[in-house]
Amino acid sequence: MEKFSNSNSFKIVIFLVIVGFLIRLVFIPFEIPLSLDALDYFAYSVAINQEGNFPDEYLVSNFGWSSILSLSFWNSNNSEMLELMNIERIFSSIISSITVIPIYLLCKNFFKKNIAVLGSSLFLFDPRIIENSILGISDSIYILFVVITIMFVFIKNRRFFYISFVFAALATFVRYEGVLLIFPLILSFFLRRNFDKKSISKFIIGISLFFAILFIINETAYENSNIFSSVFGSTNYVSNVIFSDEVDPDDQFYGNNDQNKIQIFLNNLSIGYLKYLGWILIPVLGLFVIPGFFMTKKKFSKNKIILLMFFAFISFTGLYAYGRGIQETRYLYPLIPILILFACQFFDFLTQKFDTKKIMMVSISTIIILSVIFIEYDKIDYVYENEIYHATVFVTSISEGVNDYYGNKFVRTAALENSWPKLLPTNEKHKMTANIKKFSSEGFETVEQFLEGNKNKGLTHLVIVENDKKLFLKKIFHNENEYSFLEKIYDSKDLGFKNQIKIFEINYNVFNLRA
Repeated sequence: MEKFSNSNSFKIVIFLVIVGFLIRLVFIPFEIPLSLDALDYFAYSVAINQEGNFPDEYLVSNFGWSSILSLSFWNSNNSEMLELMNIERIFSSIISSITVIPIYLLCKNFFKKNIAVLGSSLFLFDPRIIENSILGISDSIYILFVVITIMFVFIKNRRFFYISFVFAALATFVRYEGVLLIFPLILSFFLRRNFDKKSISKFIIGISLFFAILFIINETAYENSNIFSSVFGSTNYVSNVIFSDEVDPDDQFYGNNDQNKIQIFLNNLSIGYLKYLGWILIPVLGLFVIPGFFMTKKKFSKNKIILLMFFAFISFTGLYAYGRGIQETRYLYPLIPILILFACQFFDFLTQKFDTKKIMMVSISTIIILSVIFIEYDKIDYVYENEIYHATVFVTSISEGVNDYYGNKFVRTAALENSWPKLLPTNEKHKMTANIKKFSSEGFETVEQFLEGNKNKGLTHLVIVENDKKLFLKKIFHNENEYSFLEKIYDSKDLGFKNQIKIFEINYNVFNLRA
């Protein structure tokens, strides 16, 4: 088996890549358009193709993913919005799948090839990585560049060490926090203390390439700012908000806290980091990473110190996000390739105790089965998403203002479909915006109070779902005839939809005449 593994391990990895990509295709919701961050990346890519250069709207930073994505749009003859959005998802899924190749090469530097196969399969079939890859956002390509950066640090042929700096620069182009990779790169060079002329020259070449690439990116892609402005903005936030005695009412999280902001920030980042680090280990990674961690020798070698430095600097992004109250696991996904090295330690133990072929088959099968079960359990209701989107397309075509409802995340996407292929105008933050106002129903107990409070602000329509959490909206849904000032203009039941969604137009003339 060892001979077979050594001669065919890379072929097995390629086969697993294909399987991993096919699994991603199965879970891509091809009928659901993009929203939120993915929509902004999409708009920037479309703008590049339409304008022929880097636009100064739609994104203020982190243009790398959109710039690379635009190349796939060039090769597409289909100009339908949903088709291009699905290309974005597929392209992201391809990148996520092929990331296992540098992960395999990284693991192979420390373990046998069959162990490296098992380690790379952990990433490929991890349910959170699969779910993240089909969103069409920048995480997949950022993780790829981070892994390649680390891989070239440990590659046996040290002639290519300088390539790490190239991919660190590309990671910075994708997400500005990639600039942090330069620190463990520099420290890893000095830690190895390989100061002969060849290694020093390659180090100088690497540093020069890093800053040269960033300079070129800064001069071509950044019109109104620079590539480091977001990094400095993050440090300014900490100094101006967290360590300041002044209250910023515009800050959603700390705006009302004029005391103990430092303590709150530290508590949030520590609790959030530990919570989400544990969360990404469920349901698959922890089965192999945790026992591997305890089996790893505690003696610090140079390689362990280098990996620890990468782990620490990559963690800064998550620490900063959680300190600000942002609750997402995705900030820790770039840590997974490093965590996998602990899992490889456990795989190595198992292959020494049991038949290697059986361990590989059982482990990979277990990983795939658990991942698919988790994704199916965690999957959102795509039927509902599709139906609420169609209702949103309708309401954005006629409304000036609407209540805040589940499906508001699709408002910009729906407005874009109504204007396609023309992109939407941008706001002061340089993001696409729909010309429709959204009004929160929080703080209102009756529909009369809600309309009275917003009738002069642009509220014109109500979108109500069957199980609306707001009581007065739920009453309207089940007793629409009692509200003479509301005219039903849309009912998804008439379209044969599974979920019932109603849209009402507000007649303020009748509303103002009510007794």
